[in-house]
Amino acid sequence: MIDFGAIDELERTGEAQALTMVPVGPVAHGFVHDQSYMKTIMGPFGSAKTTTTFQAIIMAGLWQNAAPDGVKYSRGCITRPTYGQLEDTVMKDWFAWFPKTRDNWKGDRLEHTVVLDIPGIAKLNINVLFRACEDREKAEQIFKGMQLTWLWPNEIDTQDPSILEFGLPRLGRYPPPAKGGCAWYGMFADMNAPDVDNYTYDLLVNKNMGLPPEVETALREKLGPNFRIAFHRQPGGLDPAAENLMNLPEGYYERLMVGKTTNWIRRFVHNDFGAVRNGQPVYEEFNDEIHTAKDPLKPLAGVPVGMAVDGGSTPAALFGQRDDMGRIRWLAEVVVFAPGKEHTLEQMDAESFGELCGKFWKEHFGNCDFAGAWGDPAAWYGAEDKHSWVTLFWTAFKKEVGRAANRWKLKPAPMVHENRLPERLKAVRDPLKQMIGGQPAFQLSPSCKITRRGFNNGYVIVRVQLSEGGGRWTDKPLKNDFSHVHDAGQYLNLGLTRVGAVDDDGQTKSKPAKRRSSGGAKVNYGSSAFAPRRPAGG
Repeated sequence: MIDFGAIDELERTGEAQALTMVPVGPVAHGFVHDQSYMKTIMGPFGSAKTTTTFQAIIMAGLWQNAAPDGVKYSRGCITRPTYGQLEDTVMKDWFAWFPKTRDNWKGDRLEHTVVLDIPGIAKLNINVLFRACEDREKAEQIFKGMQLTWLWPNEIDTQDPSILEFGLPRLGRYPPPAKGGCAWYGMFADMNAPDVDNYTYDLLVNKNMGLPPEVETALREKLGPNFRIAFHRQPGGLDPAAENLMNLPEGYYERLMVGKTTNWIRRFVHNDFGAVRNGQPVYEEFNDEIHTAKDPLKPLAGVPVGMAVDGGSTPAALFGQRDDMGRIRWLAEVVVFAPGKEHTLEQMDAESFGELCGKFWKEHFGNCDFAGAWGDPAAWYGAEDKHSWVTLFWTAFKKEVGRAANRWKLKPAPMVHENRLPERLKAVRDPLKQMIGGQPAFQLSPSCKITRRGFNNGYVIVRVQLSEGGGRWTDKPLKNDFSHVHDAGQYLNLGLTRVGAVDDDGQTKSKPAKRRSSGGAKVNYGSSAFAPRRPAGG
């Protein structure tokens, strides 16, 4: 039995002149020892992602069964879009760790075989293929007939997704039974923080394999718990917990920032996701590591579930709870994309969306108490067609849910001022900035994939060019595929926290501003200190 804890203390031996298994930080260490089928490490410039992946390659060799000759065999393929990139980056670093010799390097085939004899642990034979792949046609060609243990698309966000389409089916085919058989196989990936509309975001961050749930579940049962996607995010370069600082010059990240754009600094220094269209995220307070739960959130027993909806031709809905301590949990979203168009929202009429949300409620929250439902106040007090949308949606929703929903009401989101954007944004920002009971006052389920992308940098404000030169940031979020569900999130928080005025029956209310009459208007002071006092005994 191998003592994997001792691996970190390996001395530099044999062919691996620069070999070290000492981790540069806890996130990197977790990545190296993670046996997931697909695992990714994302970090800023200088965080030793390449070195860490070299360590993962050695670990993958150690996970194999020993062959009759006592050696553990493994084979992998490292890809970049061009051979120039391969030679200037990953191959240069690889040969610093594992020098080329006349015996171990086949230059005509770009194939390197490294033999490592790790005293007291194992003897490894690692066969590595370097391949350039810039498009789908090339990917199909280079992977044909390969038999691999692992695949490493270096800087995967810069590579064509067809690498995975044709590369992943070649895994698990080496070593053959005669050499011990393949005990573990999978993909490593490394990258700097991509833009949120890069394909890697949905696959590696949202962990969406693109399989129907029942198929994914069946494969996991068949292939074991390691059939999963794991995402390891290193701290930003200026974070106190930044990794690999001991190997970087003083002020490395500060100097990197000179002359760079805000979006560049977000991605390559702070390790935050880039903007969809060079925008600035609306919620700078959101931290994906802190505010997104590691696993999908389930409704808390005994805590009512509320919902909020943003209507119109491309509607969206959010479901959430507020627990007894005041912490808000966004549990699930309903956002519909057009068939075959993953970046285009589906046009849906009110009744169809109501039926869809009703079915979703029954499936996911059918045994939960109802906390309330809220929507855009403008739908009640604005144009007649908006009010009609509310009526049609809610009628269809209640019909689908059944008798339990007979007395439920869909209400305008409660606000002190009618539908004022600052008040809506504040309802989300406040819990993002708070901790309650040692935990974030806001938590998002990773199943809310569009909402999460919006938080990270899809729900943005953009810079507009002024006619006299220069530019300014707009004061309203950009209307896009992320804004609808985030509008619903604002209504949900307003409803769950009941920040608006309250009716006599204890229900929140939000009413339109009334026109002043010619005779003036009365002021309702409520029970504030400014309220008129009745004479004693009156």
